[in-house]
Amino acid sequence: MWYFTREGLREAARMVHHSDESETLAITQASKGNVTVHAANSLTTSKNAKLDHQLDYGEYMFAKNHFLIAIENTRWGNKVMDAFNWFFHNLDNHPLCKEGPQGEHALLLYASQVCQDWHDKLTLKQTYNIGTINKDLLDKISRELDKRDIRAGLDQAAATPSDMLLLPTQCAAAT
Repeated sequence: MWYFTREGLREAARMVHHSDESETLAITQASKGNVTVHAANSLTTSKNAKLDHQLDYGEYMFAKNHFLIAIENTRWGNKVMDAFNWFFHNLDNHPLCKEGPQGEHALLLYASQVCQDWHDKLTLKQTYNIGTINKDLLDKISRELDKRDIRAGLDQAAATPSDMLLLPTQCAAAT
């Protein structure tokens, strides 16, 4: 999704703007009987690209609008368009959104994992309705994040020097 964020779109615009007439061109098959010609360097991944779960929630939701336009323009079909519309709608209206950054991060990890899986299955012609949220998977991701945060809190508490900790009797004296 990074390629559809503001940063990704700016980078793409710079690449188009700075393209050179002597640039190497590549030919790819677009659909049965059709081919497209484009700059060969457009086939490489950006060194600035981020995984979906590395984006912040606002960036991801901004990118989804451009992604939906792109899949419509490339004629992925109404069924796929509807599935992705529902996918983003269900993410953006999920109760975890109300839990702030923790909930948003769980949703981004879920989206990253499910989108990767959906695209992997697409090559095997085993797609599924991505618009239906897999509650069990999302719950598992949320639990793993909670465990990670608890471990991080315990590690931080263990790393705090003992002379910085106040004993209960010291707390009473300090007030």
